[in-house]
Amino acid sequence: MTTLAVYILLTRAGRDAMRVGLTSLGSHPLRTSLALAGIVTGVAVVVAVISIGDGTRAMVLDEVAATGGTSIIEIVRDDWHRQGGTTITSRSRRRWSHNRAKPLDYRDYENLDMMLTQAVAVCGEGDSQGGLQVRHGDREKAAPVVGATTGYQQVYNWLIADGRLFSDQDVEGAAKVAVLGSRIATDLFGELSPVGGEIRLRRTFGGKQADIRLSVIGVMEARSSATGSDGWNDRVILPLTTFHKRVTGGTEVTRLRVRAADAGQVTDTLAEVKSVLARRHEDVDAFTYWTATEELATAERLGSTLKLLVGAVAGIALGVAAIGIMNIMLVSVAERVPEIGLRKALGAKRHDVLFQFLIETSVLSVGGGLLGAVAGIGLGSLAARGVAHFVQTGAPWPSVVSPSAIVVSVGIAFLVGIAAGVYPALRAARLAPIEALRSSR
Repeated sequence: MTTLAVYILLTRAGRDAMRVGLTSLGSHPLRTSLALAGIVTGVAVVVAVISIGDGTRAMVLDEVAATGGTSIIEIVRDDWHRQGGTTITSRSRRRWSHNRAKPLDYRDYENLDMMLTQAVAVCGEGDSQGGLQVRHGDREKAAPVVGATTGYQQVYNWLIADGRLFSDQDVEGAAKVAVLGSRIATDLFGELSPVGGEIRLRRTFGGKQADIRLSVIGVMEARSSATGSDGWNDRVILPLTTFHKRVTGGTEVTRLRVRAADAGQVTDTLAEVKSVLARRHEDVDAFTYWTATEELATAERLGSTLKLLVGAVAGIALGVAAIGIMNIMLVSVAERVPEIGLRKALGAKRHDVLFQFLIETSVLSVGGGLLGAVAGIGLGSLAARGVAHFVQTGAPWPSVVSPSAIVVSVGIAFLVGIAAGVYPALRAARLAPIEALRSSR
C-alpha cells in the first residue's frame, strides 16, 4: 500500500494511472458496484461483529463496575452444589447434591472483618424472602428488604445521595434505622426528603402481622435499570443486626462480600478468605466463590468465539469478493488490450501498466472497505438495539466502534483486492506492444 501511495504521489505516471483507473471504474458503474458488493458485505460483517463483541465486553465491565468493581469476591452458600459423579461418570457429567455445609452467619462476617489483612472492605448481607410491605402515612409499597453492615457502600460502589449510611454503632446496637433506594423514597415521600422521616415495615410471622417502626437516615443514589442493578432503587436497607433481630430472628448471612485492594490481589485475598472461614467450617470448598475476573474472562471467551465464527463467514464473503474482482479485472484487461499496446508503444514501462491495474483494484478494495466500515457501524448499532429491545429488554446493550477494527478491516479489504488484482495486472504488464496493437485490428 505504501509503494502504491508513493508511486501515485511522487510520479506523473502514477497520477495518470490513478486518473485512468478512476475513469475506467466510473465508465462501468454496474460492474464496479457488483465488485464492491462482496467487499462491502465482508467488511460490514467484520466491523459489526467486532463492535457487538466489544459492546458485550463494555457492558460486562460497566455491570461489574456498577456492582463493586473487578476486585470483589462474593461468598454464598447454595442449598445445592455440584459434586463429582461416580467413578465411571465423573469424567463425563456432574451430579447435584444437597449442600450439607453449615450456613454462613454473623460470626463469619466478624472474623473476616477482623482477620483479613489484604481486604479494603468486608460486608455481610441478609435478604428477605420476597418483598415486605413498607408504609409511610397513607402510602404503601412492597419492597425487598436487605440487611447489611457498614462496608455496603464500598463493596457495591453504591453511594449515599442524601443523609448517611448506618454506622458501626448502629450495627452493634441493632438501631431501628433504614436507608432507602431512590425510587421507593420518591414513592413513599414524594418530593420531600425522607431523611428524618419514619417508615413502617410490616412483617408477617406465624400468621400474625407486626409493624416495625424505622427512622430513615439516608437515601442511596439512583442506579440505572441495567440487568444487574434492576430493582435496587426499591431496596430498603437495614443494619444487619436489626434485620436479624426484627425480620428473620436468626443470625444467618445470605452472602459475604470482600473488596480486595485491587484486581491483582483477588487470588491472594480469596486464599486468605478461605483460611479464615476454615476456622469455623470443615469444608470451605462447599461454598460458592464468585469473582469479577472470572466473569470478565468468560465474556472475553464468548466474544472471541463469536468473532471467530462470524469472522469465518466474513472471510468467505471476502474470498467471493476477491474472485469477483479478479474476474472483472480480467475482463477489463481483455477490453483494454489496444490501450495497453498504445501506452507501451509510447514508452510506458512494464511496471507502469502493472501499477495502473493494481491502482484500480486498490481503489475498488479500499473504497469497498470504507463503505463496508460505515455499513458495519450502522449494522452493529442496529443489532445492538435489536438485542436490547427483543432479547435483553431494558438493558443498555452498547455497540462499541473500535478505530483499530476499522483500520484492520479496511487493510484486509485492501490486501484482498491487491491479491485478486495481481494476476490480471501481470497479464496486462506482460503484453507485447506489437501483439497488443495487432489485436485492435
